[in-house]
This record gives sequence, structure tokens and C-alpha cells, in this order.
Amino acid sequence: MQSKPEDGLVQPSSRLLHTSTVNVSHSDGFDERNRHEETVPHDLVSLIEVPEFYCPIASASSPYTQEADDEVVRWMSKFAIFESEAQRDYFARSHFPAFPGYSLPDARRHLLPLPGKEVMWLQSFDDVHSDEPSAPVPLKEYIVLLGTLARILEDPGCRLLPENRWASALRDLRLEIGRHATPVQVDRWVDANVDYFDGLLWEAVNRSSNQAPSVNDYVAMWLKQSGVYPCIVFTDIVCGYEVAPADWSNPRVRALREMVAAIVGWDNDLTSYNKEVHRAHSRGYPVIQNLVAVIANESGFSIKEAAEVARTMRDRAMLLFLELRDEVSAQGSETLRRYLDGLGQWIRGYLDYSGRSPRYRDFLNPSDAAVGNREFREWTLTGAVCNPRHNLPDLSSVFSWWR
Repeated sequence: MQSKPEDGLVQPSSRLLHTSTVNVSHSDGFDERNRHEETVPHDLVSLIEVPEFYCPIASASSPYTQEADDEVVRWMSKFAIFESEAQRDYFARSHFPAFPGYSLPDARRHLLPLPGKEVMWLQSFDDVHSDEPSAPVPLKEYIVLLGTLARILEDPGCRLLPENRWASALRDLRLEIGRHATPVQVDRWVDANVDYFDGLLWEAVNRSSNQAPSVNDYVAMWLKQSGVYPCIVFTDIVCGYEVAPADWSNPRVRALREMVAAIVGWDNDLTSYNKEVHRAHSRGYPVIQNLVAVIANESGFSIKEAAEVARTMRDRAMLLFLELRDEVSAQGSETLRRYLDGLGQWIRGYLDYSGRSPRYRDFLNPSDAAVGNREFREWTLTGAVCNPRHNLPDLSSVFSWWR
């Protein structure tokens, strides 16, 4: 059982006492092919087998990915958005800019580092302030922090949090985007990041009460908290065009953005579930906010059954996305078709990136004791949809496109 946290604290849960061993797969570095085996302590009952992913979108990558990666690491080091040298090296080895590198193959060379910096900032902030804080954070302070960061996005000239490294890095990114994006695109980027902060607040409230959300609440929360919106907002910005306001606001185009956020977010839950469980159990981090765990908690299914439901949900969402994308593209302009194809590339880009990054393949973080004998294996993609289930959750929170 988990101990009840003190009122108003975003606090880790108590550790479980029993452990077993299990072989897991991961990579020492990005896209490394050395194959070994590793044994780590873990609760066997909680593990899932990462499923095959239905994704008929072809793989692609930018030729400027490594160059962008190098620039982003220098930027991360300049603002010191890490807590230790070990964490800095871990962030560098995770190659966060490769996610937009796989997702934005047509990005302009000098603009590809922008989404790379975004992903670096999101992952760093998430680790240090949200998922694995070094100490409990009073909820009131966390709310003020997020509100102040939102204000910096709105007005980067305001003199707030001058000593906060994450605020300084975010302000720098905001100013750089302002030099390359149109005013309309800047506003869209600001809105996407404020949505992310809204999701973080929602998650923090759940964790402060040590409660798991319902499936419907989680789906709504994860659309924002997953951090997908602040990434996909770069789809047109870094490729040198702008989606027309009428197309951007079209309910069907908005639904397609939601589908991408849902699919990438759910894929993230499936690929990171084992690591989240291992670290929550072994290090006492907060109650797991993951689609698999939420489905199991609400339905009474086993973890294996819940993972299968989550997989079927993402496959259904993938089918719905492809169908609606093709319908809207057939009726839209060349620019809109380019944008919708770009949105879909983020789905494939996440799978290509996460299957190669130690961020998702490795149970360990930099402060953990080193363990040898590691195995690398990418995710498996398929052109076939998994067997449909008739008892999928009734997702009223995304009813407009899930029905």
C-alpha cells in the first residue's frame, strides 16, 4: 500500500518491498546495435510485452538531425537545465532532437534545432519538476511556477524568475521562435505550451491526493500533459509555410491534431510502462499516471489485458486518423495536405525515435547504479491492425472523433 502524502505536496509514493528479476532491452546510446542481456529487480506481475504497432506511414528523417542534436546539447549546457553532470550526459545520450528529426524530414536546416530545444526542455522539466523530483514540491508553489512560466511565454520581456534556469531557457526559446515564426504561429506555439502546463497541473492534483484518474479523465488530461502539442505545433513553422487560420480552426483539422496527440501519447504509455513501473517500485516515485495502469485500475483487468486494450485503442485511433486525414486532404489545399501529412509523420517519428533511445529502452537513469549486460531491440511495426475488441472504453472526452 502507498502512504497518504502530506496535504499540498506532490510527493513520491512508498516503495514496494518485494522484487524479482526480469530481462529487459535497451541501448547504451542512440541507435546502438550491441546486444546483451540485463537483469534488474522488478515486480514480474507488472510487466507488459511491448506490442506491435500498426503504422502504415513510411519512415523518414532529416539529414540535419545530428547537427541539430549537437546544437541542442550546447543550448542545454548553456542554460544548465539539469541537476547533475550525470543527468546532463543522460539527456545528451537520449538524443531528444532525433524525435523531430524523424518527424520533420523536410525541416529547414537552420530551424530544425527549434523543436529539438522544445523536446529537450520538456523532458528536462518533466524529469526535474514533475515525474522524478528530488524532493516533494508544495502544490501551491508548483501552480505559481507554471503560471509564471506561462506569463514568460506571453511576454518574454517580463522580469520574472531571472534566476530560474528553466525559465531562462524557455524565454530564450520563445525569443528565438519569435525571430523565425509569424505572429500567428508564435501565438499557436504559446497556446500549445500553456496547454501542456494545464495538463501538468491536472496530473499534480491527482498525485497530491495519491489517486489514479478515470480512463476518460486520463485521456483528456494526457492530450495536454503528454507534451505532444508543443511538438507538433512546429509542423509548419520549421518547414517554411503557415497553415491558414480557417484550416487551423477547422473542427476536423483540430480533431486530427487531437488524434495525433492521443496516438503518440498512448504509444508513449505502452513503450514506457515497464520503466515507469520499475522506477516507481524501486525508487518510490509517484503513483503511475499511465493508460495501461488506469485501464487496469478502472476495469479490474490484469495488466496484460489492460495493455491489450490500450493497444487496440491506439490501433483504432490510427485507423480513424488515416480515414479522416484522407477525407480532409482530398477537399483541402496543397498547403493543408502538406500539413496533414506532416502531422501523421509525428506518429511514425515517435516510434522510430523511441525504439532507438535509451530514454525508453533503459530502465535506469543516471543516478542509478550501473548495470552491465544490456540488450537492444527496436519496436516492431506492422501493417496489420490487431484483432478488434467490442468492449473498448466509451471515451466521451474525445467523443467527436472516437464515436
